[in-house]
Amino acid sequence: MRKLVFPAAIALFLATVATAFAAPCDEVDRGLSNELKSSLSAAIANHLRSYANISVKKPSEVDVRDVFRAEGWSIIYVETPYSDPVYLFYKDDPLKNRYLTLWAGEATPDQEKAIADWVLANAPGIPEKLARCFAWHVTKDPDM
Repeated sequence: MRKLVFPAAIALFLATVATAFAAPCDEVDRGLSNELKSSLSAAIANHLRSYANISVKKPSEVDVRDVFRAEGWSIIYVETPYSDPVYLFYKDDPLKNRYLTLWAGEATPDQEKAIADWVLANAPGIPEKLARCFAWHVTKDPDM
């Protein structure tokens, strides 16, 4: 009986250690194909013209640089020649729905918790893992 408990204890310890060292974005989809990038650029150009009063004249002026997706939610990082770079938060398909909120600016490493709290408050219902990933990304690894 003792031999069965020992391997189980080691397996539990290793699982705990692996979880402790997992990056906050490990469970978040970051894939961005050229086709998706093109489709998102067109949709987001329309969103920025309609809802943010940013004078984007054509989809090619919207450069989708990064995406974070989990459980039907998306955070999309875009650059345009008419505004500072911005992260747009979508509850549903960004090709069919407008963004809920946006975030722009710089962040320091000590602001990770405050930014995660801001995301959870301003994008109600967003998966916590996506909020944590975003906060970690902008505070600890913005060049990821």
